[in-house]
Amino acid sequence: MIGIYDSGLGGLSVWRELRQYTQARLLYFGDTKHVPYGEKTAQELEGYFWDIVGFFQKQGCEGVVVACNTSSALVLPRVREKAPLPVFGILESAVMATLAVTDGRVGLLATQGTVESGAYQNAFQAASPDTMLFARSAPRLVPLVEQGQIRSKVAREALVDYLTPLLAEDIDTLLLGCTHYPFLEDLIREVVGDTIRIVNPAPTMARQIAEAFPHVTKGPGASQGTQFWVSGNPKAFQTTAELLLGESLPAVGFYTMSGENI
Repeated sequence: MIGIYDSGLGGLSVWRELRQYTQARLLYFGDTKHVPYGEKTAQELEGYFWDIVGFFQKQGCEGVVVACNTSSALVLPRVREKAPLPVFGILESAVMATLAVTDGRVGLLATQGTVESGAYQNAFQAASPDTMLFARSAPRLVPLVEQGQIRSKVAREALVDYLTPLLAEDIDTLLLGCTHYPFLEDLIREVVGDTIRIVNPAPTMARQIAEAFPHVTKGPGASQGTQFWVSGNPKAFQTTAELLLGESLPAVGFYTMSGENI
């Protein structure tokens, strides 16, 4: 079993890709009690990480997928060497996927925590010093996705506000630096037009995770099923998740979070 977690619904964009590449059973945990993560401190996020990893261990997970850019940026450097299970973050996959398609001018749309961490700025500088990165934080987007407002007027207005400065930089590629944002991709495409390449790093991340567990990777469409758990309201999560995914989910479990601080 592989455990996947995010602050809420966003990591489902990674889950829906990963299930296509592995026969492993999957456990998805949405920390909906603490959403959004983009405004939390590194210490708070690390506390959530250890709590969730402990839960994953009790459930029999063999690996942890941090399907959240903010946690990948702020927590993984602090915990990777100490974690009892293999831990996979999304930043490396995102940089790889972006550099494969960009002509050198990248717009990054992400949470405040991710942008202010400098993690993407440093990663692009290390991997491709000549690539220009223009970062923009978008704090209104995660709450909108959590509410299922992926086609609403207010979501479009927020995207116009956030994307206009990036388009003014003459970007050729837009990196979706939060796993919630792929659920807004149709609206984003309407705002940025057809010439901008949009990078959702989830498929690249999913392939890399599957390759790390070759004993359960047998090809596309192979997952044996998923357990869904949350730290907040299970019914609310299930209702919105089904709206975003366009499919029915099994009953969602509830797990009481304990360690909010280290």
